[in-house]
Amino acid sequence: MKKHTLQLQITGIVGVILVLACLLLTVNSLVSARSYYGDYASLVEEGAVYYDPALPEGELPPALDPDVTYQEASMKFSVQSVVTMAVIILLALAGTYWATGKMLRPLKELTESVQRVDDRNLDKRVELKRAHGEVGVLADAFNSMLERLEDAFLIQKSFAANAAHELKTPLAVIKSSLQVLEMTPNPEIADYKEFMQDTDTSLNRIIKTVEGLLALANLRDIPMDQRVELYTLLQQAVQELAKKARSSQVKLSMGQPVSGFVYGNPSLLYRAFYNLIENAIKYNRRDGDITVSMDMNGKCAVIQVADTGYGIGQEDLVHIFEPFYRADKSRSQRIPGSGLGLAVVKMILDKHGGKIEVVSELNQGSTFKIYLPV
Repeated sequence: MKKHTLQLQITGIVGVILVLACLLLTVNSLVSARSYYGDYASLVEEGAVYYDPALPEGELPPALDPDVTYQEASMKFSVQSVVTMAVIILLALAGTYWATGKMLRPLKELTESVQRVDDRNLDKRVELKRAHGEVGVLADAFNSMLERLEDAFLIQKSFAANAAHELKTPLAVIKSSLQVLEMTPNPEIADYKEFMQDTDTSLNRIIKTVEGLLALANLRDIPMDQRVELYTLLQQAVQELAKKARSSQVKLSMGQPVSGFVYGNPSLLYRAFYNLIENAIKYNRRDGDITVSMDMNGKCAVIQVADTGYGIGQEDLVHIFEPFYRADKSRSQRIPGSGLGLAVVKMILDKHGGKIEVVSELNQGSTFKIYLPV
């Protein structure tokens, strides 16, 4: 921000105009007072008499009526003062209007530029050549807001497209399986079983997608005032996923118990821990390892889930918490999931005032760290 802000400039200009106006009014008052009242210095307190040197010695003019004389002079002085004051005020207002209009012209240009922006041209930016002070800061803030809105619109479009794809794909599988079954002249029991198996798999995928979408939509309405023992909750998630880990031939182990609690919602935190560990199992290799641990770091509880799986490429790390984003598309097609798990984890942690970090390398594994204030 520059030193001469808009507020300072307007204040200075109006101040100068007012000072000039006051000076002109004061000078007018002094001149008028001297012009109309200076000749009356010789008046006596009562029955004032004016002695004219042109009159013969000893001859007196008629007495003057001081009340009448002062009324006439006062009336002339008042009329001239009021007229002059009105003219100066009008000039001061005109000068202020002109000066502020000139100073606020960049703001008017900014307003016109803002009015031209809509959802079809969010890529355009406001450029003002004469923007200084608060107007320049406002223009920069508006451009930053446009960038965020553009990103949000792109994410929204991507979200809608991915959601449609996640729901359309299993429905297409069900429809194609049904068409194959209808085209078979004499379907056998094996054909019906295959159709039921495909339908069951597709329906489960639809159900998980819908559950993920509902979780994203309903997080704000869940109470967050319960005391939650973190290690106990983490242990429950590990125990529930132990069978799945064994069936995937993955070794799942847990670190030493650590005491630590937060205030929040146990169901949400359990879902976050469950999603992380489930992902570590799904994207691991046979005979791989998963280590779940908890530690205290000052006033934060640190939950870590480390695996020896496929890893995540650096270009994908910045996107993995976006809804429906799935790294390594070719492998993801073979692994069941909707791409909502990590997005749900991120939203749950944000709601609890926590954060999540990930360090990963392709074919080396990934380490997710959750930080929760205790």
